[in-house]
Amino acid sequence: MSQIILDEHLGVREVLTPLQRWITVRKIEDFIPADILKDQRVLQLLGQLKQPTFVTLDAGFCHRRYRDRRYCLLYFVLPQAEQRRLPDLLRRLFRLPEFKSRTVRMGKVARVNHERVEFWQVGEDKQRILRWLASPRR
Repeated sequence: MSQIILDEHLGVREVLTPLQRWITVRKIEDFIPADILKDQRVLQLLGQLKQPTFVTLDAGFCHRRYRDRRYCLLYFVLPQAEQRRLPDLLRRLFRLPEFKSRTVRMGKVARVNHERVEFWQVGEDKQRILRWLASPRR
């Protein structure tokens, strides 16, 4: 079972509920009290969970130094007002061989937008870029 963890800024109606229709997902606040949700604390928690994939709109999590074999970080380049598009982008991302299973996602830090996926992976120094084959319907 995949363990998808949503950042605190992602909405229940826009992101959580649509994702719950097809995957197991929880909010980060389920694990850490809101008053101590600092980036470093989030990373520590992710390292303690069983192979979580953290989903965020916070660009601060998208850095190669955060690569870790114990988790995956997915930064979606979307304005807060467009977060309702995230579930469809996540579903598309999980169809790619490089992100299809929890096992292959581990160790990746990715930047996802409507045009491509850029990611760093543990054990590789060079960033990889995957372009979507077709544009998603909007």
